[in-house]
Amino acid sequence: MSILTKDKARLIAREKLNNMSDFDRTFNSEMVIDDIIASGLLRGHASILMYKSLAGEVCVDRLIEWALGHGKTVYLPRVCGDNLEIVKLPCVVKEGAYGVLEPIGDKSDIMPRCVITPLLAVDKDGNRLGKGKGYYDRYFAENPACYKVGVAFRQQVFDCIPTDDKDIKLDRLFYR
Repeated sequence: MSILTKDKARLIAREKLNNMSDFDRTFNSEMVIDDIIASGLLRGHASILMYKSLAGEVCVDRLIEWALGHGKTVYLPRVCGDNLEIVKLPCVVKEGAYGVLEPIGDKSDIMPRCVITPLLAVDKDGNRLGKGKGYYDRYFAENPACYKVGVAFRQQVFDCIPTDDKDIKLDRLFYR
């Protein structure tokens, strides 16, 4: 019996994502956003950290627009050394670390109470596997009171994800 390692889980998840059609990514992203909005989750949060998606991630652009349109304060992350900094929208974004669109502007000292979190793989217990650099886990460790929401495609959901003592579980998961 083979034990699933983090590297193997990442490889499997990337392969599954590469096999998704653009239509499926777009359609399922929209369904995930609809589920989040319908859940009422964001009503209880005045400030939310989101992200600008890469090709294999759930696209949350419409959720960002919805949140801004409903009076929420939205932030985007950027890589600074080994950590994430956050910048309040509206702001200019440009390609930054790892090809991710990152915000340009002054770092905010506000810590959003809700974080919509990208991931590479996840299990139904909320164990999240990112791309391996640990940015979100460090952010969560520094901000333990934030509500951690994962968004995924069903292809990214595993029965069990390998974890270590630095990994921080999600509080909620939305996937399609």
